[in-house]
Amino acid sequence: MTETIQGIFCDPPIAIARLGGSATPLDAYVWAEPANPRSDGDTVVVPAWSLRVAIDGTFEPFMPDAIAFRDGEAIRPVCPFVELHAWLGTPGSDPATWREAPLTTDLLASHGIGLGDVELRVSAANLKAARRVGDPDLAFGTEEPVTIRGDTHGFVPIGAVSPRDAVRRMIPPGRQIPLGGIQILRPMPLSEKKPDWAGIIDPTVLRFRVTPACGEFYGPPRAALPTAESDVPAVDPANAFLDPDAGWFNRPVDPAGFVQPADTYDMVRAESGKEPAPPSLGIVDDTCEFRIVATLALPGAAAVSAQASVFVAPPDFAPDRRPFLSLADELNDRAAPRPAPAVGVALDDWVEDLFERIYETVSLFNVDWFRNRRGLRPLAPNQLSPTPIAEDHVTPIDRAMGSQDALRNRDFAIGAPSSDDPLPLSEHARSRHRTLSGIAELRELAQRQPGRLKALIRRPFEVEPGEETGGATTMRMPPFMRQSNALPLTLATWQYDLTMRWADAVAAAPTQPGTAALVAPQAPVVGLVPSDPAFVRDSAARRAAVLARATGTRP
Repeated sequence: MTETIQGIFCDPPIAIARLGGSATPLDAYVWAEPANPRSDGDTVVVPAWSLRVAIDGTFEPFMPDAIAFRDGEAIRPVCPFVELHAWLGTPGSDPATWREAPLTTDLLASHGIGLGDVELRVSAANLKAARRVGDPDLAFGTEEPVTIRGDTHGFVPIGAVSPRDAVRRMIPPGRQIPLGGIQILRPMPLSEKKPDWAGIIDPTVLRFRVTPACGEFYGPPRAALPTAESDVPAVDPANAFLDPDAGWFNRPVDPAGFVQPADTYDMVRAESGKEPAPPSLGIVDDTCEFRIVATLALPGAAAVSAQASVFVAPPDFAPDRRPFLSLADELNDRAAPRPAPAVGVALDDWVEDLFERIYETVSLFNVDWFRNRRGLRPLAPNQLSPTPIAEDHVTPIDRAMGSQDALRNRDFAIGAPSSDDPLPLSEHARSRHRTLSGIAELRELAQRQPGRLKALIRRPFEVEPGEETGGATTMRMPPFMRQSNALPLTLATWQYDLTMRWADAVAAAPTQPGTAALVAPQAPVVGLVPSDPAFVRDSAARRAAVLARATGTRP
């Protein structure tokens, strides 16, 4: 029986776009090891094959000579591509037997259909203000999904408006906040002459590109004037058209909540005692989430569809440093394991990679500044050593990471700031984590001080009893950093569990004098998720709890 299209899917189903004011998108790049072994980082960025897209949807693959992140003062936006692929199988067959194939014009033609039978329905929304004050009227986005046929290859802009049923629209009728746009590329046949990118880029597949907004702020007319906090207006006068009486401007922050970002609230009025809580300046930005539903009409059969989400965020200026906690880590923490690949990843290698990523994050972090701003003081008596570290100059001594902090390694005294070393804590953190990014040194630490990693590394979502908050923390790792809910940042649960499993195995492994500790072979990490029944149960329970919080129901 002949194979037919049984379904379609988006690749990738989740992507990240970055705001930017330049008309030129950022070229593609990948992480690689530096050619210079004396490089400050463990990774560098190198150019990768990119697509240069014309106004009519035609495109040309090219290899950039170098990666440019700006055009003058304008940041180049990150504009992700999403491809459409099909599942092929015989009618009525088991989905496990279906095979993947790119959705091309030839495949569509073989089914008697064309690009016009493909449809994208695009929705976009920004819910920041609505979430902060619990008012759905302050959401803004597409009023109805924007429909784009697969044979439409021009750029389609996406604009945001307030909900039509809002009591009072924050975005006045007739006005919009631009959120970027979508362009479906024109598939092209394979060239008879094999180009350099053959086998890397498939030009025949149907794909679309999401272009984010420019990264601008919008507010009421008052936001275009200087404030007591800043002589620089919060928004450009052309963007100061939001309705001040819609409920976001002058709205006080929830006293039990957090002020983030602070420059969207009038902190001076709150700190002067004129207001019980800082009132909002009424500012919103043009970040958003795009949700794209792709539908393919099939002759004589039900239409098939697939979804993709593209999250638009501010630019990241550390492209050559990998974060220790990525979107993939967060997804792995909530997803069930997949079948094991042909070659597993040893736990030793995984832990070393994690600590290399930790070092790369630390190398960007001003520990001195964040310690002064967010270091808990005073520490509780049980968190202090009886005496300070000899010849240590980290003050105040009773603040987190001070010379009397019981978590400090007493083998390392840190000097006072100087013209040669203005940030001694940052330098020490970089040096120490650089050393521990090698598996031999890390293993030696875990063997010599068996409980050290467990004492230092904060458990997932842990907040120590007492005064600790996202704004005032101990030096538990990662120190003085906070996550999106303004609580102390931590490893994902699966990262923490794997790290502790490794540390326990190292501590328990026998060693011969003068040799490094060896870790007994561990179960492979499957797609960076361990195939451990206990982990699967815990992961499923965490996922149910997260979904319950999101939907307001109980698991």
